[in-house]
Amino acid sequence: MSVPAPDVAPRGARAVTRAWWPLAGVVLLVFAAGTVTRADADLWGHVRFGLDTLRAHALTSTDPYSFTQDRPWVNHEWLSELQMGLAYAALGSTGLALLKGALAFAAFALVWSASRGAAAGVRVGVVIVLAFGSIHMTATLRPQVWTFLCFAILCRVLITDRPRAWWWMPLLFALWANLHGGWIVGLAVLGVWAAADAVANPRALPGWIATVAACLGATLCTPYGWRLWAFMLGTVRMSRSIEEWQPLVGTPALNWVPWIASVTAGLWAAGRAREQRWPALAVLAMLGYASLRVMRIESLFVEAAAILLAPVFVSRFPAPLAYLPTARPRLEWIAALVMFAVPAVAAGWLGASALGCLPVLGTFVPDRQAVHFLQGAEPGRLVTYFDWGEYAIWHLGPRLRVSMDGRRETVYSDRRIAEHDAIVVGSPAGLSVLTDWRPEYVWLPARSVTTKNWLATHGYRIDLETVGSFVAVRADLPHRDAPAVPAPAVTRACFPG
Repeated sequence: MSVPAPDVAPRGARAVTRAWWPLAGVVLLVFAAGTVTRADADLWGHVRFGLDTLRAHALTSTDPYSFTQDRPWVNHEWLSELQMGLAYAALGSTGLALLKGALAFAAFALVWSASRGAAAGVRVGVVIVLAFGSIHMTATLRPQVWTFLCFAILCRVLITDRPRAWWWMPLLFALWANLHGGWIVGLAVLGVWAAADAVANPRALPGWIATVAACLGATLCTPYGWRLWAFMLGTVRMSRSIEEWQPLVGTPALNWVPWIASVTAGLWAAGRAREQRWPALAVLAMLGYASLRVMRIESLFVEAAAILLAPVFVSRFPAPLAYLPTARPRLEWIAALVMFAVPAVAAGWLGASALGCLPVLGTFVPDRQAVHFLQGAEPGRLVTYFDWGEYAIWHLGPRLRVSMDGRRETVYSDRRIAEHDAIVVGSPAGLSVLTDWRPEYVWLPARSVTTKNWLATHGYRIDLETVGSFVAVRADLPHRDAPAVPAPAVTRACFPG
């Protein structure tokens, strides 16, 4: 289907790679333990939902945590959340940090292996640009990290010289469709590559049609079947009211550096590459434009450039071959297992102090005093701020069901999201919704002054006010004094808090 990439290393030299396996084991664990994994507002929900699936061995379309759900819950990230739940159940926050580090390391290892045979300086430079360009996707443990890895696997297969690897692509998409919605970007890349290659080589068209159809059909292998397609068509669009879905234009200048480097590399390769030229350039052109429209795609664009242009780097900047004979591969396997196991046990033992804190990302700092107060409240409904929804689910659900959380289109319609935004700002439409709902509790940011004043005169008491938030309780519920919360041992907020 495409011209094979040159294999610059002779067969005798391939044995030398086994000598690096023990070192790779150590590097993997050091990378996983040393990578700073930050907690964004969605981490609480992802881990909670994974633990629920682990306990129930089933998925549900009825959300037990929200009282405003108005659309079926299509949990298209259930498999990645299940892995988060397993990691947390095994090692707590340490397990989550190790999981994120392992996923990111695997993706970087695929990038490194793609340029095997290129000069060391070129390979290191490519990895540095990728590390810088993918920080938005790899700084936190979210289902998008699985897309980062699956996307690397897809690009690696597209440039492989082993035809049997192509037969694994439907399996990749079957897994990907259960991990994260980023599979739709992968399918677009596969389609563009196939079309460009078929134009250059029309005889490959039937094979490409079969491959793309098989991969598309594989995405039906989820608990939701065709409903996943309907969900993706209804939610995936270039314009969304989420920061990371905003255009790259207007973001800080540093965000442009990896994009410019990738575009420059693509233009440079366009004048020199002969092998796999048009498919790779067509894919990069599509991703380059898409990343201008959606900032999140920039990480995938940089990753694609690093892998798809690797054959060009190898041919233009070859490295001198070195031969390091290895006579005892079995001993290397044993050494690799030992060097994997010892740091893993040490990381788990030291995890409480070394990786016990996953620092909260950005300005999102959960109000611990408010949550401590609500933990003693009677069961009911809680109107809360978007960023605090999944934090509340973790600490208070399902005893207190929330009005909004980070799942947005997964559970809530656009109308429901607009209603909630109106409540936070205290507009007449939002106050009318509060009148209809008449929830037992309202926990909103301190800046929602209009809403707080309205609540105080419409059947609610303001039982708690802090620097960052307030809690209003319906007047017919028993009054409780706010309990004292001891000062935290550390000044930074950590998951789970």
